[in-house]
Amino acid sequence: MFLLLTDGPADDDVALPFVAAEGALADGEDVSIVAMADAVYLLAADADLHAIDASGLPTVGRTVERLRDANALADAVALRDCCAARDIDEADLVPWATMDDESAVARLAADHDTTLSF
Repeated sequence: MFLLLTDGPADDDVALPFVAAEGALADGEDVSIVAMADAVYLLAADADLHAIDASGLPTVGRTVERLRDANALADAVALRDCCAARDIDEADLVPWATMDDESAVARLAADHDTTLSF
């Protein structure tokens, strides 16, 4: 599953793509994430993903842990220009995330049968 994220930690619906990721994991699919706009904050090392949840479901942090433990998080990419606009350097990202340009969207989406945008 390919997930294109735009909502940042302060947005009410930020956990929704991670609910979809839980479903992909349950179905044995891997997940690629591209974060743009305020969603790049989700890939910053100082983001508290365990504080973000959808009522009754695991936290975003727990979902990411489950994906990583299952080797199902194929990619986690923050778009470089979105990071630059928010003063986020590649060194500010979590170790399992990378930074890339907009071409990552098409390249990673092409690797998956399902694409969702949030």
